[in-house]
Amino acid sequence: MRNRFTLLFLFFSFWATAQISEGGLPPSRQPQFETFLKAETLPTLLLAPPDVEKAWREDAVNEGPTRFAVPMATDLSIDRQGKWTTLPSGERVWRCAVESAGAKGLVLIFDQFVLPEGGRFYVSSVKNGAVFGAYTTKSCLPDGQFLVGVVDGEKAILEYHAPASGATARIHLNRVDYAYDQNAMRGETPSASLDFGDALACNVNVNCAAGNNWQTEKKGVARILMVFAGGSAWCSGTMIANTAGTPEPYFFSAHHCQLLLPSPNFSLWRFDFDYESANCSNPAMAPPLKSVLGCTLTSWRQETDFMLLKLNPIPSNYGVYFNGWTRSMSPAPSTTTYIHHPRGDLKKITLDANPAAIHGGTLNWGGVFGSSAANTHWRVGATTGIYESGSSGCPLFDPQKRIVGSLHGGARDSCTITNAFFGRFDLSWDAGTTPTSRLKDWLDAGNLNASTQNGYWQPAVGSFDIGGTVTTHWGTPMPNVTVQLSGGATATDVTDAQGNYLFENVPGAANYTVTPVYDVNDGNGVSTFDALLINKHTLDIEPFDSPWKIIAGDANRSNSVTTFDISEVRKIILGINSAFPSNTSWRFFPATTTFANPSQPFSGGLPAENITISNLQADNLNASFKGVKAGDVNNSATPGQ
Repeated sequence: MRNRFTLLFLFFSFWATAQISEGGLPPSRQPQFETFLKAETLPTLLLAPPDVEKAWREDAVNEGPTRFAVPMATDLSIDRQGKWTTLPSGERVWRCAVESAGAKGLVLIFDQFVLPEGGRFYVSSVKNGAVFGAYTTKSCLPDGQFLVGVVDGEKAILEYHAPASGATARIHLNRVDYAYDQNAMRGETPSASLDFGDALACNVNVNCAAGNNWQTEKKGVARILMVFAGGSAWCSGTMIANTAGTPEPYFFSAHHCQLLLPSPNFSLWRFDFDYESANCSNPAMAPPLKSVLGCTLTSWRQETDFMLLKLNPIPSNYGVYFNGWTRSMSPAPSTTTYIHHPRGDLKKITLDANPAAIHGGTLNWGGVFGSSAANTHWRVGATTGIYESGSSGCPLFDPQKRIVGSLHGGARDSCTITNAFFGRFDLSWDAGTTPTSRLKDWLDAGNLNASTQNGYWQPAVGSFDIGGTVTTHWGTPMPNVTVQLSGGATATDVTDAQGNYLFENVPGAANYTVTPVYDVNDGNGVSTFDALLINKHTLDIEPFDSPWKIIAGDANRSNSVTTFDISEVRKIILGINSAFPSNTSWRFFPATTTFANPSQPFSGGLPAENITISNLQADNLNASFKGVKAGDVNNSATPGQ
């Protein structure tokens, strides 16, 4: 038997930003609609399979599976493909299938996924009938991206049940990741799936006897479905406590997980909690997903291979546990435990009855993964269970059930474990020179300098205030502007005489979008002098001296200033039009907006005309805006009129 020493590419409303799935069946599976919809021919988007052997060759460079799926560019829109059907009840359903021959499974990635109130979206597997959804407006992310999967098999059915209101949805599938058989590359028995049931049988389910004393700590561990430009991969990790005992959703994993492929898209990383068997036996079907979609990277360090993420808000009913930690070095742990998701499979537990030791040699991981200096890692073994690809980033616990490290890699051959190396938590704490290279700034924001922190259950989240000021881009306060709050809660306010607005007692730990709206009196500030100035700008006789004036001059909202804008302004002046047909009276941009090229503000696209606040954890009273009056390029408009 040959020991393999390899980096473990261990793959394998607050509700607004968790991947909330409300359950239920799509209309085609509901008795009252089933016969009616099954009689129809379902349009299918056929995707040519990728070169799997090429993917195996690329994966083999890293001496282990660095991914389980490769991307296929897709262009599927609810407006252009699929089929709309009007049900006998008058409700409308859109359906379409996506298929790629030979796929073990499909990961569906959307660059536009915006559902109206009452809309319900489902994805189901043709292979085993498993249903993902219903996804609703509560499931949508502020940036419009979304992910569904892994859908078992080579064909998935997408189904959208439109609300009775007729409100439109924006759904565009721009990528499908094709899951291929990693076992075939390893020369092992072909797998029946790509995550569920794919781990070796010598793994031990967390709800076997070996996990009896770890039923609390397991509630913090999750598998990570990671999305990169080059495909999808699995890792593991855990929620981690901070010294203030607050609910900031920090998640502890391995730095090398973000290096498995180029260009990680953290907005689409998904964290699956409670993905485990109900008992010691493997179930026939995968458990339902309890997921959070999206995170931000806060800090990492190569030498000890830690990565700290901040997850999007976690619903309070998930009941997650924030695991404790210690940075005490003495004595070394007499026994160790790790909880993980090998190959993205159900949650497993591994025990080592022997003492942990500090590894005195250099660890060379190769390629972009670099090396780790002597004495930066714990070295442990396994007397019960094993680890595999997908386990990377899982926590190493000492006998007091506190985190002392995160899994980096090791040497094993099938079910025989030679060693496992975990980056030392104590060095990850403060060995880095900046907040982005250490843990203490995030887990000890109050600078309490604690050496040990106990774990705790997810605390209740408080409420906070969101507010700001709306002014013209030349600095005059704007009264009477309607400001809309959406996301984890919805509300509306109107700016006062000083342009101020305030939303009080907004639930924390959720994502929000703030949007000002003022669309009256399009003729305010618009005169023949504006038409003259726009004309001089288009002729390059007297170009505008401000990017804001250029945006104001774009009366038809075409992202350019042309003679067509002069025509629109003249129609307002002459009373031919009472409003700009393609524009609002005022447009609003975050007060912090800057332009890389002020003379060409449209290059690269204008910023969003709203402010997004991710994972509200404190008062935010600086959500301020600058207003631009359409057609008014000499700043003569009177705010509030």
